[in-house]
Amino acid sequence: MGFINGMLSINKINHLLKDLENQVTISQDQVQRHASADTLRNSLNVLKHIHQEMIDTFAGSSGARVSVYTLFGDKMRMDGILTYSKNVIYNLSAIINIKH
Repeated sequence: MGFINGMLSINKINHLLKDLENQVTISQDQVQRHASADTLRNSLNVLKHIHQEMIDTFAGSSGARVSVYTLFGDKMRMDGILTYSKNVIYNLSAIINIKH
């Protein structure tokens, strides 16, 4: 049962990483195009949701926590992925706050 849970969790993380990459790209484009604070806030909420889903998935599987993943071509483990995601969220939040 643990092996199957690990594989399902790793698969879910890989899907979430694709979602994260796509949303980061979308958010970068929105920032470059000077999108409204509301538009950026919507993107921020999507990023927060992806981040939380990753936390929850990592929490439920030791196999997922120790696996190596690829994010924007870089190999990372759980801590690197969550740090990257957190930093993106903080940076986008700061940009939104500047718009007010």
